[in-house]
Amino acid sequence: MKLKVPVREMTKELMESMEEEGLIVRLAPHKHDIETPYGNTWFADLYEGREGYGPHRLIALTVNREGFPGFGTHPDQEEFWLIGDNEAKPMYILVARMPLAQFQEKVREETLEAEDFYLLKAKYNDPEVSFFVMKKEIPHGEGIFDRDGICPSFYVTESRYLPLDLCSMGKYEIELSHI
Repeated sequence: MKLKVPVREMTKELMESMEEEGLIVRLAPHKHDIETPYGNTWFADLYEGREGYGPHRLIALTVNREGFPGFGTHPDQEEFWLIGDNEAKPMYILVARMPLAQFQEKVREETLEAEDFYLLKAKYNDPEVSFFVMKKEIPHGEGIFDRDGICPSFYVTESRYLPLDLCSMGKYEIELSHI
């Protein structure tokens, strides 16, 4: 079964919607400002990694695979830093609009729909949309659909031992649908 998922531009409004749905945490200007008295520097934890996944690491990723064969989840959160070349071939980020258990149930019951996903066309270097925390247990993956051009690259910070648990799409295959 082919699902034609509409491609969406990464806009501040879309990323805010994804945050309201509990899928991500935006990292953007003034999003986490702390009222701090003069002469002080204060901080607030945004989240703390769970014990057992090791210290944090920064990794660079370059995507050169079609579709979403790495679609999966992590048992803890990770940060996306879409610092990259906007002239590279387009990279897409597929995000399920539900946690893993609900996603697996819809695959099993064959009730998955295009509306169950966000398919984002990656936008690099934009402080309003390019930096965010992917919440744990939210199925997601990156892919390309064009073979020609410069491969897209970006950064992720995550716990050193954070596993990727692949999600079965069952009979479903994702296709691009331009809005």
